Amino acid sequence: MIRQSLILISTILAGCGPLIPIPGESPKRFNLSHIQNTASHRLSDLQLIVDVPSTSVYLDTQRVAVVPAPQQIDYFANMEWAERLQLVVQESVTYSLQNLGLFRAVTRQNDGIIPDRQLKIDIRKFHVVLAESSFAEAEYYVQLINVVTRDEIARKTLTSRVDLSPKITPTAEEIATALDTANKKIIDDMAKWLKNSL
Repeated sequence: MIRQSLILISTILAGCGPLIPIPGESPKRFNLSHIQNTASHRLSDLQLIVDVPSTSVYLDTQRVAVVPAPQQIDYFANMEWAERLQLVVQESVTYSLQNLGLFRAVTRQNDGIIPDRQLKIDIRKFHVVLAESSFAEAEYYVQLINVVTRDEIARKTLTSRVDLSPKITPTAEEIATALDTANKKIIDDMAKWLKNSL
């Protein structure tokens, strides 16, 4: 059984083009999209600030993370995020919550508003797992803080998994799309959690 697993992993890595750079070719750059639905009216008069998310060292980068085998971390060589992962996630969350209209204002740090609530995000997972059935996986730990009292109002762990098409080598576009979908699924759950926490 162990020998079969090793053979499977070796086969995946041998056929995995995204892990091997092509000489002279620049990596493709990707961003995360945001929820487009625009609310007709806001739910709350509170103002929310979305902090720059925290994360582990291996995700503190523009590189797109891959898990080729349990307990292993690597990066795709032919693609990267437009900025550090924390910044593209912060932008996606901020724009999505602005469109959803849960708060009077939603902004990022240094945008000049005086917030009532603070949204803290810890990105625990944001990678693609390469296996017999590959998938994109994301996990955010979120906290809603009362800015005036510094009390924690609510906390939650949000997770999402998006299966990739069943073939050995997903393209950069398929990887980016799967991770983008995982991120938006979490934001949708986050919005419902925030609504219940107001």
